[in-house]
Amino acid sequence: MDENQKQYQFQVNMKGMIELLSEHIYSSPTVFIRELLQNGMDAVTMRKGIDSSFQGRIDVTFDGDQMTFQDNGIGLTQDDVHQFLSVIGQSSKRGDLADKDLIGKFGIGLLSCLVVSEAIVVETRSLYKEESVRWTGRADGTYEVEIIDLLPEVGTKVILKAKRSWRTLFRKEDVKENILFYGSALPIAVNLIENGETEQLLNGNPVWLDPESTKEDLLAYGKEVFKTRFLDVFRLESEAGELQGVAFIIPNKVNTTATKEHKIFLKRMYLCDQATNLLPEWTSFVRCIINSNALQPTASRESLMNNTVLQETKKELSDCFKNYLKTLSLTNIEVLEQIITIHHMFIKSLAASDTEIMNLFEDYLPFETNQGMMSFGLIKESYKNIYYTPSLDDYRQIRRIAGSQKKLVINAAYSYETDLIDKIKRQRPDLSIEKIAPNDILQEFEAAIVKDDTIDEFVTRANAILKKHYCKAEVKRFEPKDTTAIYIANEDALSSKNIQSLSTSSNPFASTLKHFKKQEEVIPTLCFNQQNELIEKVMVIDDKELFEALINVLYVQSLMLGGYTINKREMDTFNDALYQFMILGMSSFLPKF
Repeated sequence: MDENQKQYQFQVNMKGMIELLSEHIYSSPTVFIRELLQNGMDAVTMRKGIDSSFQGRIDVTFDGDQMTFQDNGIGLTQDDVHQFLSVIGQSSKRGDLADKDLIGKFGIGLLSCLVVSEAIVVETRSLYKEESVRWTGRADGTYEVEIIDLLPEVGTKVILKAKRSWRTLFRKEDVKENILFYGSALPIAVNLIENGETEQLLNGNPVWLDPESTKEDLLAYGKEVFKTRFLDVFRLESEAGELQGVAFIIPNKVNTTATKEHKIFLKRMYLCDQATNLLPEWTSFVRCIINSNALQPTASRESLMNNTVLQETKKELSDCFKNYLKTLSLTNIEVLEQIITIHHMFIKSLAASDTEIMNLFEDYLPFETNQGMMSFGLIKESYKNIYYTPSLDDYRQIRRIAGSQKKLVINAAYSYETDLIDKIKRQRPDLSIEKIAPNDILQEFEAAIVKDDTIDEFVTRANAILKKHYCKAEVKRFEPKDTTAIYIANEDALSSKNIQSLSTSSNPFASTLKHFKKQEEVIPTLCFNQQNELIEKVMVIDDKELFEALINVLYVQSLMLGGYTINKREMDTFNDALYQFMILGMSSFLPKF
């Protein structure tokens, strides 16, 4: 180093560090309970690594505003205390055991206690040295170390005195609730001691990690935890993530965008309630309780790191779900049908990406059609030709007319349905599956019967009125006869209409939109039904005002039947026409003077 250069060390503002922990890293002050449980569990695990017959425990003692967490784990020497308790970011876990079996990783967890207590007092006796040490750390960044009388047993106790604002967190019932929340899966006895009375909270495997638990046991546990009577339950496992768990089938429809709450444990310590990146998107119909010994947490220990191990685990969990569904198809078809009925959107998502699942379940999957909800198996059985449309607007136009032509049309506008139908179409060349659009229906309508110039004159007169609606008239013959007219527009036609409508409005881009050329071939069509009695009479009406009012009403009515949005100008036109009809209808009954 140059003699003119001096080396300095960063200074740590401990108060600022505590604020950082409480306001940014940790989402709740109760995490100090998790950190104390974690440290105690790790100390016991290290001692058990030396003596496999060792029985660990954690005692929590209450004395007014003071609380003591005591474990009978491996303990710390004076050197350990200086190295691990007094150095921020230094984990006290050493060697291979730290990477494999211990929960703690970042060495900052103990600082979370300073969020709720002005000081941390640690008294410890190491398994390796006949000596006891007291370490006292304060929020101002100072600490003291002293040798004290030999503690009666090996282990460590952490003594905290509550800040006035956090006294409620030190009450026995609140501590009990938080211990059960964070540590319900820990394989260690945890005892609460107050006024000489002891209450044991934990000791042994929870139901969901017990391989001997029955389905009834698991469903009862799921109801207790999630307050839901689940439809079914199955086990999850992953070799890559060293993961075990259970998945509960939600008994009701689930919004695909709704937040899904799970319970994720890391080395049997509660981590978070979100399985972001861990579970495939199409598994949103379950709630899971999962423990992993190989996945890694983020610094806040409130989510999982998205790394290679997590991605491998995700693939293996996906296989668990698929295998469960396959097994149901052989062992419990009734439950499978219930799942598909309630959660078919998620199963369709899976089937769209997995050929084996598609082949297994395609017959069970329900689709919305112009004949009502039908399973694909029934659709195949009932119709030689199957039609579908990926556009909801197109489906609304087509459904009634296609029904009169004895065509079955699937509404494939929902998520994954078009991909799934396209996949079925590729995999099943023996099936006649075709995409259909409104123009296809229009082309199949029977041509109008022309006797004289009436139809041509009607179209010319109607076009003059419909021009302001960016629409053109056409006359055909089609079923059902009670349909006066049908509005037919593909996506390009609707876009053209919207552009032209905006170009005449007060929209700031109106002047620019006027330069978009309106092409005849993409203008929506209002197809009048020559077989309809009303249309036959409208064609021969001579009164110009009455004719215009009728055409406007028929136009807006066709939009309503097609499920289209009606703008203000169209609604005003409709209301004006109705007003004219009312005046005309009353004129015959008014007194003559």
